[in-house]
Amino acid sequence: MPKTEEKKPNKRNPEGFSRWLVFAIAVGLSCFHLYTAAFGVLSPLYQRAVHLIGLLLICFFLYRLYPGQGKQNPGIFDWPLVLATLGLGAFLFQAFAPEAVLDRGIMGPTETEFWVGLGLILLILEGTRRTVGMPIVLVGVTFLAYAMLGPYMPDFLAHKGYGPERLVSYLVWTTEGVFGIPVAVSATFVIVFIIFGAFLDKLGAGNFFIQMAMALTGRRRGGPALTSVLASGLMGSISGSSVSNVVTTGTFTIPLMKRTGYKPVFAGAVEAVASTGGQIMPPVMGAGAFVMAELLGVSYANVALAAAIPAILYFTSVGLMVYFEAHRSRISVLKDEEVPDAKAILRQGFHLLIPLAVLVYLLVIKQLSPMLAGVYAILTLIVTASLFILIRERRFPWREILEALEAGVKTAVPVALACATAGLVIGVVSLTGLGVRFTQMVIHLSGGVLWLGGLLTMIACIILGMGLPTTAAYIITAVLGVPALTDMGVQPIAAHMFIFYFAIISFITPPVAISAYAASGVAGTNAMKTGFQSFKLGLAGFIVPFLFLYSPSILLQGSVVTIIVDTITAILGVTALSGALIGWFFRDLSIWLRLVFLASAVALIVPNPWVGLLGVLPMAAVCLLSLNNRKKELAETPVGS
Repeated sequence: MPKTEEKKPNKRNPEGFSRWLVFAIAVGLSCFHLYTAAFGVLSPLYQRAVHLIGLLLICFFLYRLYPGQGKQNPGIFDWPLVLATLGLGAFLFQAFAPEAVLDRGIMGPTETEFWVGLGLILLILEGTRRTVGMPIVLVGVTFLAYAMLGPYMPDFLAHKGYGPERLVSYLVWTTEGVFGIPVAVSATFVIVFIIFGAFLDKLGAGNFFIQMAMALTGRRRGGPALTSVLASGLMGSISGSSVSNVVTTGTFTIPLMKRTGYKPVFAGAVEAVASTGGQIMPPVMGAGAFVMAELLGVSYANVALAAAIPAILYFTSVGLMVYFEAHRSRISVLKDEEVPDAKAILRQGFHLLIPLAVLVYLLVIKQLSPMLAGVYAILTLIVTASLFILIRERRFPWREILEALEAGVKTAVPVALACATAGLVIGVVSLTGLGVRFTQMVIHLSGGVLWLGGLLTMIACIILGMGLPTTAAYIITAVLGVPALTDMGVQPIAAHMFIFYFAIISFITPPVAISAYAASGVAGTNAMKTGFQSFKLGLAGFIVPFLFLYSPSILLQGSVVTIIVDTITAILGVTALSGALIGWFFRDLSIWLRLVFLASAVALIVPNPWVGLLGVLPMAAVCLLSLNNRKKELAETPVGS
């Protein structure tokens, strides 16, 4: 088995005083966010400043200057940053008082405020580098340089340019940059659902989902891979991070897939694609749905409902591919004793489904605020899990509750800092008018042809999204890509969903397929081979978004008949695509049959019922031929043999 180079850890486990300090800050921040979610947030700048400064503090305690560098506690290079963060936080708290904000609007920031703002930008970039990595920092620095070097840019990118004072003033002392929409969403909706995910994890939902998925799919051919698809999709929707989901559920599903006969590269790719797809699966969609709802100015329920059919198409494609591969490779079926009993698993963990049902009811039926719905879901989970543990184990889960409060905020650190850096990018785009130029460039290069404009936007999304967390990737690409698509006649929700898909798909797109690389570490495979296999398995994720441009009915926009017809043909299309890519559909497919199936997939995905009818014919012919051959085999088999 190929060995993978072990990465040096970048995250510390503080000890002693530092450990208790991190614990106190994290639990305090969790309680702060849950309290404001339930009883009303502070003024926008106060809420966002407390959120960002608190998570910056935790960042410099938990994350090393360089991977593998230093001891478990903060070192000589960390304490100055901790003290600087505290000092900036104290200054911001005073500067964001309502009267100070009004005075600044008239007079502009002082020299001291300029240096404070510059210091905050530098701390954000350093914190983002430690937690997320260099790619997003380079994106942020590039946009900052663009803002200052406008007069020296090529004509189609040129602008008048802005000095450091003007830039810092706009990016820090208004709600257009650091404290703009990305941090606003992180400090309200996202943090609540990250904490909810931490509670689910600490109270046993991860293991319950895996065992339940195993019970439902384990007796089918390819059951372990189907378990990965189902369990990782469920956990990925809630966790908010496809990478963390890979390294948690993947530690169970990947070895099981390998043991039953799947090749290690294929097993790693299945886990990466399923975990990444969780970000597009309602109800939570990795918190991306709440960001989209905020940018669109619509309710969460509208976004979640619009995402339902595309998620079905994505996971149908992945599920069929692993099922077809199981037949093509003659993967063995698990023994009965290896498959857990569904009724027993449900009896042990049914209480973990109640909070999810409450969440969906409050969000979709009652149209409650996502923040308040998240708080009620957390409280429901605490009550139901506590009663269950009291009855079964005769104890109250204080430890799990405190660990969840701490883990939720720790998990939010890279998300919040990535959002702050994304805020810098958005501020520069707004200040320089780059979004308008990008729109004009896409329309010009595509000649107004929608599919070509979508292709150019897709490439930009994948490049800008490489190495970025889901929320930050979506926000940055949406600012540039959505106006280009809407100017070409695409509905706003379809444009946002198109961007959202491709921002996420970058996680399984080489050369920077970070979810696939995480899975390769668990599977013990070559990272690049796993990346390309993930790209193949997730190919439906590259095709389905183009349906949004031509068939908004897939997003539940239009008549019921149109929605049903287009959904059925799209499902048949991804089925044909899966058969073509794997090379099996009730029988092994020759090269020419795979090409025919690929053509069928294109025909079925094209939003035209008559063209779709042509696409069904090859699939129907192969089915009939396979059934006929099967009847002949049965007829020729001697009785009793």
